[in-house]
Parts: sequence; structure tokens; C-alpha cells
Amino acid sequence: MKMLIYKISLILALVSIFLAGCYDDKGNYEYHDINRMTLKHAFFDSTLQMSSYADTLRIEPEVSGTMIDAPENYEYEWNIIRSFLEDANAQAQFLGNEKSLVYPIALPAGTYTVYCKVFDKTTKLTAFANFYLKLVTQFSSGWLVCGEGDDGMTQLDMVSIVGKDTTILKNILVNTHLDLGKPVRVQVPPLRFGALNNILLSTDKGTFQLYPDNLQPTEGSHLKWTFYDVNSAGECVMTDFAQVMGYFRAMIIDGRFFYANIYGSQSCNLDLPTNHYSGSDELFPIGESLGTGLKENSQTIVLYNKTKGCFVSQSSGYQAYCSDLKDKTTDSFSWAPGPDYQFVTTINTRKDNGYTYTILKKDDEYYLYVYRISAYYGVIKQRMVKMENAVDLDKARFFGGSSLLSIIYYIVDNRLYGYDYLKDKCELLETYDGYEVTMLQHDILVQTTKDYFYVALYDPSKPASSGGIIKKYAVVDDVNNIIIKEETDSEWTNLCKVKNISYKYR
Repeated sequence: MKMLIYKISLILALVSIFLAGCYDDKGNYEYHDINRMTLKHAFFDSTLQMSSYADTLRIEPEVSGTMIDAPENYEYEWNIIRSFLEDANAQAQFLGNEKSLVYPIALPAGTYTVYCKVFDKTTKLTAFANFYLKLVTQFSSGWLVCGEGDDGMTQLDMVSIVGKDTTILKNILVNTHLDLGKPVRVQVPPLRFGALNNILLSTDKGTFQLYPDNLQPTEGSHLKWTFYDVNSAGECVMTDFAQVMGYFRAMIIDGRFFYANIYGSQSCNLDLPTNHYSGSDELFPIGESLGTGLKENSQTIVLYNKTKGCFVSQSSGYQAYCSDLKDKTTDSFSWAPGPDYQFVTTINTRKDNGYTYTILKKDDEYYLYVYRISAYYGVIKQRMVKMENAVDLDKARFFGGSSLLSIIYYIVDNRLYGYDYLKDKCELLETYDGYEVTMLQHDILVQTTKDYFYVALYDPSKPASSGGIIKKYAVVDDVNNIIIKEETDSEWTNLCKVKNISYKYR
């Protein structure tokens, strides 16, 4: 006990001595002002848009100090680095060490950060400032147009949209080595960090990959080189495409279904087709278009098995086979109507929670299957409708679906029809006298809060390379009538004979 009291007394004595020392400290510190630097320019902390390989970046910041303003006191360094989201391996590039930066831009299109570093030689302190630089080219954004040239072979044009300027770029691949056949489709995959983002151009002689920056063929551009077994690649004609849950890619190639995981990969390696059942290698024929959930980012893809006449699905990129969709006893219609029901088309929309429509035909009757593909609840039936009053549906060639209303659009010869499946009502919306209609395509990926579709026409009095026209229509939100409105400021002419379009946004 005495020892404990002794220890406590000793601690209190030491604390008292420490506090007394602090109290008697009159302070003997000497403070000096430092040269506080300020960097100013209108570009700093803002975003500047310029053209790659065309514009010159010129900037001279205003540098001031609270104590030293002598220009010779400062050293400068300029660097630029590409956005980590666009290039995970990006490295800073030195631009110069003069106060006034003059840099003829020699970098590909993309988003960059420019850093200015100023070093005070007297105080050894450094100040920083930065701004964002968005580099664009004529190829940066707009609609890629896949169609026929004068020889009937594939021609790639572009409706380039940079800011408020719209330019028609013609025959972009004319000087390439590609042996292009007749056009099938062009596809711009959604931009995904760390994944392959090459553009796909499909022809009847195969599918080719193009660099996004300049739309030129990649090295080993033919899609067959992405197959683990090149000998199993076939012709590699891609007819449909969907990228779901960000990093899963689904494609129909040569009538076979492929599902690939592209996460963290700069390639899309294709293995074996998966339009077969578990435990069987026998491939069943499938409908020519995919069903995919556009709103809930479900991994599930819905297909139609033509042999059995039933709907099937593949639930993820890790499942290498398809399964039949299962009915419930309380369902109003069946997922397996039977082999007498022939596949016509599948249409994906953003209506409500992302409705998907599949049209089937039995004899002379047409049936619309309405369902949605949920990330949480699987494939959910909505309704099945007999399309009794759809005019000349047996002659329809192109289809689209509204993202606002219960309306299917389709083309018969040179006429555009709208069909409201809830009211079983059909109306003639447009007639294009003197023109051939070559495309109807709904916008489901670009202006996703709106409801637009595009119709492509061809003027037969002109060459195929320049007789194409694209018109844009807005769906008018009227539940009682089928109304569309042409967007007169979005008609583009002097295009090839259009087969399909895909929007390029970077």
C-alpha cells in the first residue's frame, strides 16, 4: 500500500513540474511569412473541348505570389493524362516546361486532365492547377450507318454530331483492306471500363472489328480470331447483339447463340454456342432476335426454340446452356405453344419496367407475347394478344415498339403502320410514295427518357451510295390515338442505302 502511494505521489510531482514548465514558457519561436502562390486561368477547374490532331492547345496562366513576383523565380511543368475510366493503364505525358504552353494536339479522342505545376525556387514550394480536356474527332459521336454502296457491298457512312454541328461522312472504309460482303449490321457496344469496346461491322462475309477512335480495322479484325477454336468459327455473320449487366455479351452468330463474359478483358473470347439443353450437345434452331431486359439489367436472355416451339432462356454468362421457361397452372398462356407457332420477331422496349414483345405466327394468325425480363424475378408474363386487326401483318418487314405506349410499329412495302395491342387497333401513319423503306429502328439506348424511332428510305432514282435518307419520329404520348411527329431538324440525306444504324457516343 505504501509503495502504491509512493508511485502516485511521484507521478503527481512530475505532472506539476511539467505544467510549471509550460506556464513559464514565454515563447521563443520565430515565424516567417511564405510566398503564397496563386495560379489563375479561365480553363482551370473547367472542361475544354477541342479536336484531336487538328487544334492547338494554347494557355498561359497568371502566376502571382504574396512576396515574390519575379518571373525568374518560378519553374513550370505541364502534363496530361487520360481518364482512368477510359484507360486503366494510362500514364502521364509530359507536354512542356514553359509558362506559356503551346501544344499541337496529337492524342486520340477521349477525356483527359491537364496539370500545371509551378515550383518556387526560393521557398521550394509547389503549386498546382488543372483542367479537363475533352478531345473529339469527326468520328467521336453520331450515328454509324451500315448500308449498301453502288456495288451492293457494305458501305459505312456516319452522321457525325459534334456539338451543334452535323456532318455526313461518306464511305469511311473505302481505303481499307477489308473484303466486305453485303451489309448485315453495325453495332457500337456500350462503353465499359476495362472491357473490349471495339465496334462490330457484320457482313455476309463475316464480322469485323473497328477501333472506336478512327473507325479503322483492328489488327486481326475478323471476329473469327476471337474464337478459342478458330476452326469452329464458321462464317461469323453476326445478326443480333445484346450487352447485359455491363460485362456480359450475347450474340447470334451464324444462327448460333453465344454468351461471353468480357469483364476485365480487352478481348471477347467466344467458346461454344449455348443454344442447347444441359447434358446435350445438340443445337436447336432459334429465332433470329434476342429478348433482353433493358431496364433492370438482368443477365437473362430469352430465345425461341423453333423445333419445340417454346421459349427458352439462358440466365447468366456462367451457365453454358439454355432452359425451357416454366409455366404455372394459373397462367393465362403457355411458354410452349408448340412447333406450329413460327417465330416472326422479338422487340425490346423500355415501356414500364422494360417490356419485350415476341410475335409468333400460326397458319394465318399472329400472336403477340408480352413479357418482361427482371433481374430479381426472372421472366414475367404480362399477356398474350391475338393481333386480329393488324393490317397486312403477313407482309411486314421491319418492326419496332414504343417505350411509352402499347404500340407496335411495322413497315409494309412503303407504308408505316401503328398497332395498339391493348385496343386491337391499327392505323396507317405514313406513306412514302416513290421511296423504298429499308429500315425501321427504335431508339432504346440513346435518348432513353424519350420515345423516338427512325425510318430509312431509299430514292431509287439515285445511286445506292448516296440515295439513302433517315427520318426521325417522336411518339406522341396519347393513350387514345396513335400519333407520331416527324422531327424535321433530324432528317439526313446523301447516305448509302441504309441497312441499320448504331449510335457512337465516344
